[in-house]
Amino acid sequence: MRFLLYNIRYAAGVGKRFHLPVPYSGYLKRTNGNLSQIIDFVREVNPDIIGLLEVDSGSYRAEKNNQAEAIASEIKQYHVYQSKYPSHSLAQKVPVVNKQGNAILTSQKIVSQRFHYFNEGIKRLVSE
Repeated sequence: MRFLLYNIRYAAGVGKRFHLPVPYSGYLKRTNGNLSQIIDFVREVNPDIIGLLEVDSGSYRAEKNNQAEAIASEIKQYHVYQSKYPSHSLAQKVPVVNKQGNAILTSQKIVSQRFHYFNEGIKRLVSE
């Protein structure tokens, strides 16, 4: 079985330009074709299970599309997505941040899913 864990960084890109004009401003940049490069890489690796970190579920930067859903559709896999932040958290009230989460993709049909949150910390999601 082949497992891929991939922090896609909201498909915002990498490198020095990511931090311009100010540090971490890349997290607000649009995907601009980076998602297709991610899909090509995942196809090349051909994993059975994929854990995606830092997935955008539909903010302006992902053109209102769920990136996990888009990747799963392109590579013909099933997926589950969940926000990194619990529904009652302050983060759910902040635009863009409330669209940030993690996902699991698999070639097998998903018959059960549960999500848990640690009691402390900011990013507390545990996917089961």
